[in-house]
Amino acid sequence: MTAPRPPRRTRCLTVGSSDSSGGAGIQGDLKAFASVGAYGATVLVGVTAQSPAGVIASAPVDLDLVAAQLDTVLADIGADGVKVGTTWSAALMHLVADRLAGIPAPLVVDPVLVTAAGSGLSGGQDAVDALCERLLPMAAVTTPNFAEARRLTGLTDETDPAVLAGALVRRGARAVVITDVPGGGDWLFDGRRHRAVPGPRHATGCEHGAGCAHSALLTAFLARGVPLPRAAELAHRAVAAGVANGAVDIGRDRHPVDLLTATGADTATETGTATETGTATGAAAAVGAATATATETDTGAATATATGAAAAVGAAVVGGDRERPA
Repeated sequence: MTAPRPPRRTRCLTVGSSDSSGGAGIQGDLKAFASVGAYGATVLVGVTAQSPAGVIASAPVDLDLVAAQLDTVLADIGADGVKVGTTWSAALMHLVADRLAGIPAPLVVDPVLVTAAGSGLSGGQDAVDALCERLLPMAAVTTPNFAEARRLTGLTDETDPAVLAGALVRRGARAVVITDVPGGGDWLFDGRRHRAVPGPRHATGCEHGAGCAHSALLTAFLARGVPLPRAAELAHRAVAAGVANGAVDIGRDRHPVDLLTATGADTATETGTATETGTATGAAAAVGAATATATETDTGAATATATGAAAAVGAAVVGGDRERPA
């Protein structure tokens, strides 16, 4: 008798650049995917020499090799969610858009133009224009930080995130989460409703990779069917905890976010409609070594338990949080 096959893992693909310090870029994305139990695959589009203090040197990967990576991963492994990061050139943006067209998976576009340390990573205005014209309309959500939202909209003196988010939707985005807004928290606009995503701002110096972690977690949550407003909240909470419990022993003056170290001891409860059962160990550092229990009462169903920091993001992300009935 053949043993039943285990449930298929959630597959997340990141299209981005290497960070030699390991805190951001595709290295950071893979840690974020792993922290919530998703399988991560990569398409490398650029290489950087950087530390948490900034980018020293960078170079793009040949476009033919980028295309080969995309074709190979999508043909063999596939993807339930895709994240696109650094914008090296207009040609790269067009290539990625062409290859991802028609992929039945949510796309998260994180237009990495400025690092947490202030280093620029944009390929120029033509690359930014290509990103807005080709990728933003394809994306389920785009996730610029506040400085990047100003750059993308040209509203360089604007201080209201609602104005910036509205301008991005008019430029082609379907939904926007602006991170690191003044006063703390994020700002979500889904094209119809504006809402603040409140949360603390921790002055630990451990912000390196926070933006990458946020968009990677958002990708994993959307890949599992979590509704965008809830996914934005969960991603923000996990990253805030990762900054609070950051890797202060890594780097001299600035340090990377840490989603994997378990600390703390909180308990979170989610109520949803899923009928799955799942367990995650490790963590999005959302509550560190906490335990979260998700009880799916709406369908009279399963209980999912997450050990580690996936707890503050709620076990719903492990057990499959789905849209709640009205």
